[in-house]
Amino acid sequence: MSAVHTAESSIAIKWYYRPFWVLVLCFVVLGPLGLPYLWRSPRFSRGAKILLSGCVIVYTGLIVVETVRLVHEVRDEMRALQIDLD
Repeated sequence: MSAVHTAESSIAIKWYYRPFWVLVLCFVVLGPLGLPYLWRSPRFSRGAKILLSGCVIVYTGLIVVETVRLVHEVRDEMRALQIDLD
């Protein structure tokens, strides 16, 4: 029995289209700017691309909300410290 080889499997894909690196780019380095790498990667199914896109968007939203909350908290602490110094 011979194995079926497709043109896609015989061509080496670039490192930034490999699943591990796509996930690193989306969740650690680029956030939603990494989504084009996800959608151009031949290693993910359409359903996985949709699910991961949603996860990246939610993850980015949570990071933005937490950053805004942290900035407000630090600002309030700085105001309280300034009042204590007066």
